[in-house]
Amino acid sequence: MDLLQVLYYVLLAAYWILVISSVSVVLLENKNPVRTTAWILVLTMVPFIGLLFYIVFGRSYHRQSRLSRKTKAKIQVCMNPAIARTELATNSKIVKKHAHLIKLLETSSEAKLFANNTVEIYTNGKKLFADILNDIENAKNHIHAEYYIVETDKTGNKFKDALIKKAREGVEVRLIYDDIGSWRLKYFTIKEMQDAGIKLQSFFKLRFPYFTNKLNYRNHRKILVIDGKIGYLGGFNIADRYTDGLDWGIWKDTHIRFEGDGVAGLQNIYLTDWLYVTQKLHQTPRFFPISSCESKTAIQVVGSGPDTDRQSIMQGFCFAINDAKKYIYIQTPYFLPNESILTAIESAAMRGIDVRLMIPFRSDSRISYEASLSYMGEILSAGVKVIQYRKGFIHAKTIVIDDEVAIIGSANMDFRSFEQNFEVSAFIYDEEKSVELRNIFLVDEKSCRKLTLWKLSKTPKFRKVIRSIARLFSPAL
Repeated sequence: MDLLQVLYYVLLAAYWILVISSVSVVLLENKNPVRTTAWILVLTMVPFIGLLFYIVFGRSYHRQSRLSRKTKAKIQVCMNPAIARTELATNSKIVKKHAHLIKLLETSSEAKLFANNTVEIYTNGKKLFADILNDIENAKNHIHAEYYIVETDKTGNKFKDALIKKAREGVEVRLIYDDIGSWRLKYFTIKEMQDAGIKLQSFFKLRFPYFTNKLNYRNHRKILVIDGKIGYLGGFNIADRYTDGLDWGIWKDTHIRFEGDGVAGLQNIYLTDWLYVTQKLHQTPRFFPISSCESKTAIQVVGSGPDTDRQSIMQGFCFAINDAKKYIYIQTPYFLPNESILTAIESAAMRGIDVRLMIPFRSDSRISYEASLSYMGEILSAGVKVIQYRKGFIHAKTIVIDDEVAIIGSANMDFRSFEQNFEVSAFIYDEEKSVELRNIFLVDEKSCRKLTLWKLSKTPKFRKVIRSIARLFSPAL
């Protein structure tokens, strides 16, 4: 046996040791049996490529780098004054009616309910960014920003210049950006902000050998907190397409600005993320000023991601859908639901609830679009009304239920948002805001085309095969 043969058998043995070890890890994770079986088949039947695919996309980061409850509690204690105000003020019928949903989210993600808030809903990027820049200009103490996408373009430069101006005036400025989402953020832009005194952190910076651990876990949140008094969250990132649209249509999205006690909940998530990426704890009370807002809009700011035990946002979606009595209107750019959400939506439609799902007619991701369409037949047959937005690309992530619960945030209706990304959503318990979001949906519906089983039946067979193949990759999209 020559040296090359020895080397071949050594490498082959090492490979199978890795495969067997990986299969053991998959089994011990006790995931969904179907997904576990799928990964075992990929590992054993697709040599080398299957192992590489598992290392990048299959390994669970949950429980590996979680912040301790004790550490999180040190930040959360600063929210106590806002929590106390809510306990004195919470007497809304809607809040009482949805007490079980509120309790679920508090237990699952430690998301407290805050009752004293004013909320403004945005669907126009130009108006949103004008207000963001105005609030940044008026900042006195600190600015905490966190975005999946920040780009070096016209919008990004305005945002950068506004932050630099405030940093030079002595305002404490922090910015977290995702290392993959913000790949178009140029080095000279980063350097300019750092030189001005802005504290920048890239979320899960991809550097070998950590690349394979972190590629699949991204920070998809869009958060802005100003002086602990004003909070922004939703689907808008910092890039020109969010204000100017695309070559083939507008960019339709939804965001909220709110003031009041609920900002403490958003601040808590931001400071936890800052601790996560810097290992530096900030629990100063000046980040949690006592609000004087007396408006009674109740809000829960819910975060979920690999640093938590539960899929909190998904659990909230599922419970709210199951609890609906009249209607459920959903907007999402990608519809790649897990079994729990799919069953909840179909069951709601089958029991007579008016369930409407708005998805794009044209998407920014072809494979996600084809995978989404693979679910349409089964939900249409269950009675769900599916409509496709034709005026541009709908990127909004919203759910409105029964004129009582409005959900707006960064989480898409897909595996990645539920299981892999760091996400944040606002659960708003208020009739006025729910009606406003419902009316936004109905206006957008006028720019949609109805999808029917008859239209799906006309899909060419090769296209159906493509959609079925794309669906297999749903957990990684």
